[in-house]
Amino acid sequence: MNSRWTTLCRSLLTLLALLPGLACASDARPAVQAQTPQVGAARLYRTPPGAAPLSFPASGADLAAWQAGLTPVSRVRLTGDDVWVVLNLRNPTAQREWVFDPHGTLMEFVDARVYRPGQPTQVIRTGYRAEHPYMLHYGADLTLNPGEQGVIVARVRSPYFASQPEFSVPSRAAYRRTVSRENALILLALGALLTLAMYNLFVYAGTRNRSFLYYAAYMLAYCAGWAFTFHLPADVFGWHDLRWHYVWFFLLPILNTLFYRHFLQLRARLPLLDRLSFVNLLLPLTLLPTAFVLLPYAHVLATGVIAVWLLLALISGVASWRQGFEPARFFVLGLLALLVPAAIILPGNVGLTPDVPFNSELFTLLGGTLDGLLLAFALADLIRLLSAQNRASITQLQQALHLARTDLLTGLNNRYAFEQAFGAPDSGEQLLIVIDLDGLKQLNDRQGHRRGDDLLRDFAAQLRTLEDGQVSAYRLGGDEFALLAPPEAGGTLAEALRRIEAHLQAGPYPQSGVSFGTALTTPAQPSIQTFEQADQRMYTHKQAKKRHRDTPPPLPI
Repeated sequence: MNSRWTTLCRSLLTLLALLPGLACASDARPAVQAQTPQVGAARLYRTPPGAAPLSFPASGADLAAWQAGLTPVSRVRLTGDDVWVVLNLRNPTAQREWVFDPHGTLMEFVDARVYRPGQPTQVIRTGYRAEHPYMLHYGADLTLNPGEQGVIVARVRSPYFASQPEFSVPSRAAYRRTVSRENALILLALGALLTLAMYNLFVYAGTRNRSFLYYAAYMLAYCAGWAFTFHLPADVFGWHDLRWHYVWFFLLPILNTLFYRHFLQLRARLPLLDRLSFVNLLLPLTLLPTAFVLLPYAHVLATGVIAVWLLLALISGVASWRQGFEPARFFVLGLLALLVPAAIILPGNVGLTPDVPFNSELFTLLGGTLDGLLLAFALADLIRLLSAQNRASITQLQQALHLARTDLLTGLNNRYAFEQAFGAPDSGEQLLIVIDLDGLKQLNDRQGHRRGDDLLRDFAAQLRTLEDGQVSAYRLGGDEFALLAPPEAGGTLAEALRRIEAHLQAGPYPQSGVSFGTALTTPAQPSIQTFEQADQRMYTHKQAKKRHRDTPPPLPI
């Protein structure tokens, strides 16, 4: 790996290392209990099996008896649960405006009561299906006066939990800043994904390269999946249907696999990995209906499908890169941008590791947006590679066409080039001069063919001096040549041919000569007749020169 790509990899790893900081900074929730260490953390309870469902305590005084009827638990069930949360509060500050903030996972219903001595009970309703004052967030305002103590009792119900829920009580001002920062990052990331998708759809429309189509579809699915994760359709359009949340995450492996199989050219380069990648097509497609019929297990199954996809995609990208396919380096770096969050987040999604202490959803979205940008770089690099290959192919084709139209001995245009140019529909009226190089056979017989080739090359070099944008010279074969020129150039070219003949005879070829005849193409006369006419006049000129060696007759122009 050269130094440029080493620097790029280091920059990417640095950015990946900063992503948790960005997510953590946007998730800064200064809680009341953080200022009051003696206040306990949130405690979870569940109604004992077979017991009648409990309602909220009538007042704070009934809380102890109420808790006695519940079973303490340490975690919620990720496949769906109905739990009670108790959070003790004491406010040692001068502030009185706070926010009860359930966060960290989707929660369909959050009903809460705030009990304060001598104060009426405050009712809070938030969650996925409830109206909440903060866009894309479950926070709800509460009041706790300076020095006052209180207890929050909340009932949390959801058909599944993507991770363990968290509860905090930040100050209202701090929470608003957090919401503003997070919403800005969320909307910016989703906007970037949507822009990348639309742009590459336009590129596909112009190139018809399916890599751009698959990439655009992958970006659209990624954007839709995270829009649902952050409840954008619910908050903006009132669409509350949890069955659609994981459809997009089952589609991601399918669309990305279609992309990387075509982009990395796996069928031709790595057929075994191409066949193995069908797992990424069949497995998510088979499990996708669980988003509708087994909703509590959909997020666990989607997590497994995504883990298999990322592993196979990374192996395919690294193998293609090692084979020398340069655009694969951006694909691998993009996967790393996904794998770093995935390695942190996915184990927590299935309860294998503790939840991370920052906004894991936003962290993953930022990693996916970086992946989208790097895949865009990969496609740009592919365009660069294809353009270089096209330029090389065009150069080779031009060289082949040049060779096909060139006489190898003399370097003049050959008979094939002459037949293309003579009498072409767009050529207009042309002057044809058919030329015969006299004395070649005698020179070959006396001094050998090598000497005859020298004569041909010297004569061709003289003809080449006559060429310009309007006059072109051709070797038709043997000692026969031709010129094509505008009709008005006849006299000038005839004089030039006389000078060439004199040049050859004054030099090392005293027995040589130049015989020629001319004819004009006309719309009424086929080109073959024009050629025969010029050829006959050349023959007449040759015979006349034999009869009048000292003074050539006037030329039949």
